[in-house]
Amino acid sequence: MRIGSAEVLRIEEYHGLGFPPKAFLPDWDERLVEKHLHWMVPDHFAPDEGRLIGSIHSWLIRLPNLTVLVDTCSGNHKHRPDSPFFSMMNSRYLENLAAARIDPDDVDYVFCTHLHIDHAGWNTRLLDGKWVPTFRNAKYLVSRTELERLAGQETPSGDDLNLIADTIQPINDSGQWLPIDAPFQLCDELLIEASPGHTHGHCHLILSAGDERAVFSGDIVHHPIQVHIPSWNSSACSETEAAVPTRIRLLEKLSETGTWLMPVHFAKPFCCRVGKAQDQGFVCVME
Repeated sequence: MRIGSAEVLRIEEYHGLGFPPKAFLPDWDERLVEKHLHWMVPDHFAPDEGRLIGSIHSWLIRLPNLTVLVDTCSGNHKHRPDSPFFSMMNSRYLENLAAARIDPDDVDYVFCTHLHIDHAGWNTRLLDGKWVPTFRNAKYLVSRTELERLAGQETPSGDDLNLIADTIQPINDSGQWLPIDAPFQLCDELLIEASPGHTHGHCHLILSAGDERAVFSGDIVHHPIQVHIPSWNSSACSETEAAVPTRIRLLEKLSETGTWLMPVHFAKPFCCRVGKAQDQGFVCVME
């Protein structure tokens, strides 16, 4: 899609069945969901399987003089003992980059909205038995708070221990991390803002190109039902009291403005606009 002077591409790692709804959205209430089934089935919920449908993807923003990759999915060959779904993946992510005519060496910036395993995995790849930066010429942007949150653990374990070893440390070693304090203006068209809640240091990216805007929202919103019912956190939100007001503030800001909301886990059509306020949430407008 085009947003003003920017070309935006979705780079897919996975699209299909996800987690059982109650496991991922603990407040899931079938009575409240019933009136939404007409748009949720079959693209966003598979009732026969009892599972949500979602995606894991990156957003690639190509401006005339800058190429930025937003979030880098899970990565291949990475041991994630706490998260079998993401462990030892063998996706065609690099092939999908190539199919979109993207050479990893041409990416100027990688922006991680946060440092969960499914948002930073392709920061590195396994080459000749060693973890190396996938995007050799890029600076890797992340909020200073988020990097310190992960690196500051006294005794990291499980997924975090492996994430530090195979994804964080190699970027340290190459000198490619660029920790930032939000708000941070990357260029005239791109602004990074803080959005704490899912993690303490979570940030999102705003693209303003001409009269058009898009918000690359990371995990502020995981599933379209959260646009309609923004009081529902995911089980992965670490600061539940902060996550809800952050989500509501963003949706209020976008409501009826025509701005694109570009999450990382929405299933097809993968993005939406936020319509009018309705009940306790907003209308999710998918085209």
